[in-house]
Amino acid sequence: MEKMPSKNHARPDTGSAGRKRNPFQSIKAKLLIFTLCISLIPIVLISTLGYIHARRTLKEETLHRLTTVAESRKAHLEAFMEGKKERTIDFSSDEFIKDSLDKIRLGGPGKDDTATALSKHLLENKKPLDPYLKEIEVVDLNGRVVASTHEALIGNVMSNHDVAYTKTVDKNYAETYFGSPHYTPYLEANSICIAAPISARGSDEPSGVLINHYDMVFLNEIAGNRAGLGETGEVLLGNKTGDEIKFLSPLLYAPDAPLTLSIPVDSTGAEPMRLALEGKSGALIAPDYRDVTVLAAYQSIPSLGWGLVAKIDESEAFAPVKMIGLLALIVGLVSVAAVVSVAFLFAASTSRPIKRLRDATRRFTEGDLGQRVNISRRDEIGDLADSFNTMAGELSTEITAHEYAEEQLRKQRDYLRKTSDALAAANKELEAFCYSVSHDLRAPLRSIDGFSKALVEDYAEKLDETAQDYITRVRLASQRMAQLIEDLLNLSRVTRNELHHERVDLSAMAQTVAAELQKTQPERQVEFVIKDGLVADGDERLLRVVLVNLLGNAWKFTGKCERPRIEFGFTEHKGEPAYFVRDNGAGFDTAYTSKLFGAFQRLHAATEYEGTGIGLATVQRIIHRHGGHVWAEGAVGKGATFYFTL
Repeated sequence: MEKMPSKNHARPDTGSAGRKRNPFQSIKAKLLIFTLCISLIPIVLISTLGYIHARRTLKEETLHRLTTVAESRKAHLEAFMEGKKERTIDFSSDEFIKDSLDKIRLGGPGKDDTATALSKHLLENKKPLDPYLKEIEVVDLNGRVVASTHEALIGNVMSNHDVAYTKTVDKNYAETYFGSPHYTPYLEANSICIAAPISARGSDEPSGVLINHYDMVFLNEIAGNRAGLGETGEVLLGNKTGDEIKFLSPLLYAPDAPLTLSIPVDSTGAEPMRLALEGKSGALIAPDYRDVTVLAAYQSIPSLGWGLVAKIDESEAFAPVKMIGLLALIVGLVSVAAVVSVAFLFAASTSRPIKRLRDATRRFTEGDLGQRVNISRRDEIGDLADSFNTMAGELSTEITAHEYAEEQLRKQRDYLRKTSDALAAANKELEAFCYSVSHDLRAPLRSIDGFSKALVEDYAEKLDETAQDYITRVRLASQRMAQLIEDLLNLSRVTRNELHHERVDLSAMAQTVAAELQKTQPERQVEFVIKDGLVADGDERLLRVVLVNLLGNAWKFTGKCERPRIEFGFTEHKGEPAYFVRDNGAGFDTAYTSKLFGAFQRLHAATEYEGTGIGLATVQRIIHRHGGHVWAEGAVGKGATFYFTL
């Protein structure tokens, strides 16, 4: 047994005596900074948290107020539009309008007079009922305007271009239709049309459509009410046209915005309105159409396909918290002045003994292992000095032990290197031996098989049945021996070839192997169940060998089943992902599980199931090379399941 060397060591000079010291790195400076920090951090933290809390509270209150405004404006607008819808329905059910339209539709000598009377009725009795009603039209089923409060429109055919008419017809006159806001040239105003079907008198059959055109100026009154929104607050109404958002009401910073101002739907300033037009409601902080950050609440108006946004500039919303920030700054400055003097006294009284300890440590690291320090304090610094003295007394022994361990480690590395070289040489010899076996044994086996075949073919009439049977057995034995040699070589290659790791689609590979097996015996009806999306990291060529062997075994051992079923899937084993191949075939006796993965180990007679007994040994070596393990579960007559991890 080797003895540890015992030596006196001089430590290399790692001191900093020759370096220029940064005054801010001294223990005194650090203690001063530390004292300042522990004194000032609570003040700064409280001030900061107070500021953040105030800002958050103000933000929540502002967004809540904006949400209330948005909900109120939405309710007002929906109620207003519902009233306009009810008025349009009321007009369409007017008996005089129905009778007049029926007379005009049936024709006759008084048709023109009836149309004139109907237009007068609309102008004198209907239009005055609503100050926002700009124009009324009655359109027959052919899309022709038969009566209107705007004389120039009478006789026009609009079935091909008037959206309100065509949409109402498309709905089979079943309900009222809200048109999109648009500029109406003959009215010289922005308008919204509402269309309602007119039923023939005494029947549910439609006879035409009534269209009311409302001046969009009413939106100015709804959106223009900025009560509770401050100086920069406003309410926006918009809808989506193609890839743009078009504003429907005047804006605080763009009074001429209705139907003229639009922004791309994917622009940063479109986010609140875009969310509203997507059918969502909520509140957020985001840029507006001016790219100015605002607090905004957005509401969807699905009945109209519009969006509503109530917003206020962030600068105005958070103006009150600026005073809190200023107050926090003043408190912080006063606190600094009060704490600095105390911090200096504390730092000076604490740094002196630490400096002595530092100087002793420096001399110790320069090689003076007998260096000790004498500090008489009943606190942590005194404990540190005692610890230093203890450490100095034990360090020589520890250094010696460390160097001894390094020497032993070096010897172990040399031994492992020699062992590795020997193993590499053995592998080369094994490879040469395998080549020799494959070359030297295959030729005699081919001769045996060839001459046996020649005897059967050329001298069959001279040989009796017993001789022919013997020759057939010789051929089968030589062919089996050739297959055993081939399997042995393949098993050897599995352990020698370098792994090439890549992403492998195991599900697709299993599908391919299953298809290849089916082609070998197309008359068999085997149910394959292969889970999709199973991938792994490994050598694609070797993993294919694994699946070929496992699925091939399942195919072979389900050969006598009435309804064979083979499954490739995924599970978890002790918290690790595991893949499995399961069949309902012959199974095996669990008492012989340990023999499954041995070379040439077979649990079934060769007359029952063909094979050399190399396949599972090959599978095990491939899985071990991938850092995983393989195992099996089964029972006689109840199938088997083979699991493997990677």
